[in-house]
Amino acid sequence: MKRVTAVLVVAAAVSLGPAASAQEPTVRAVLFFSPSCGHCEYVINSYLLPVWFPEYGGEPEWFSGGVEGEPSSFYLGTNGTLEVLLVDAGTAAGSEFFVTSAQALGVQQRGVPFLIVGDTYLIGSAQIPEQFAVIVEEGLASGGIDWPDLPGMQEILAIITSGMTTTTEPGTTTTTNPVTSTTNPGSSTTNPGSTTTLPGTTTTTTGGGILPVGGDSPWDRFRRDSVANSLALAVLVLMVISLMAVGLAARSDEEAGPPGLSVALLALAGLAVAIYLAFVETSGSEAVCGPVGDCNTVQQSEWAQVFGIHIGVIGVAGYALVLAFWGLARFAGGRPADWARVALFAGAAAGTGFSIYLTFLEPFVIGATCLWCLASAVIVTALMWLTARPAAAAWTRLRAGD
Repeated sequence: MKRVTAVLVVAAAVSLGPAASAQEPTVRAVLFFSPSCGHCEYVINSYLLPVWFPEYGGEPEWFSGGVEGEPSSFYLGTNGTLEVLLVDAGTAAGSEFFVTSAQALGVQQRGVPFLIVGDTYLIGSAQIPEQFAVIVEEGLASGGIDWPDLPGMQEILAIITSGMTTTTEPGTTTTTNPVTSTTNPGSSTTNPGSTTTLPGTTTTTTGGGILPVGGDSPWDRFRRDSVANSLALAVLVLMVISLMAVGLAARSDEEAGPPGLSVALLALAGLAVAIYLAFVETSGSEAVCGPVGDCNTVQQSEWAQVFGIHIGVIGVAGYALVLAFWGLARFAGGRPADWARVALFAGAAAGTGFSIYLTFLEPFVIGATCLWCLASAVIVTALMWLTARPAAAAWTRLRAGD
């Protein structure tokens, strides 16, 4: 009798094992990122991979997939306790899913990193690390959190799970469809020094972490938002032509008065834009964007800083100097006023050149355009034109020793 009972207990344990395992609490979340976003790199490589996955269930297994003809857009990491779907918002499929998800949640202004868990969404490299771990712990204690109810969610999961790559031996894989099983997003590593990279993707390692990066071309990045990026291209061409043609006005020997009030008004407008961008960049806040473009991707990219200084902060200093030189040029007399007029034009020309560089990065490197940045670029180009003739006349007097 005891033997029969023991057999029944073992049989029950075997039959209930999978069911019990299936009932283990799991927290599932969706994290939208951009390959050029420094804040995304920080969240993924400083928290998701080295902290959250090991703490909640251990190292994950990764699967990826996307639309045929473009780099992988979706990366699913799972360890049975924590499952996170990483969505590359820089690809066409990822961007479409990002937009529809934000609309479903009633989010008007979008920015990455953007994390959705249950009916809660978190934005930015400050809010996500502060709150996600608490949500995970509460979710596990309450029986788990399922995937958020987002348009197209099940279709995306079907793309990833419809076929898996299985590792047959170290360094080799067998692929049943363009979905790859990896140990980190973007690569399949079976042992040290042996890596199989997804077709059309590259792997970037920073600080011991891996951020999935699409191996797309400048033209692919331009097409991510063709309307906004076309506008950036038009402004870029305008600035290049202006920088080459303004010399014609600067060579004028015609006497010109001090720079007018329009220069001060434009500088004030530029200062307001720069102050807002500096606030967004330094605080990690979400930028209010216009009807086209993606200001947040630009402001959160690695290109939003130069030598560790935020572009917005540089802009604040630049426009403040413009106002100072305008005051000297307008109200001072003699050589100080002339030197201020020359410095005013030189600063505006340098600002235009710097804006050309930044505007080029937006459509062809970052793959997103910031309307606030374009506004600043147009303002500084207009300042260059308005200060050219007064500077030319002042330079003529300075050289003559008047």
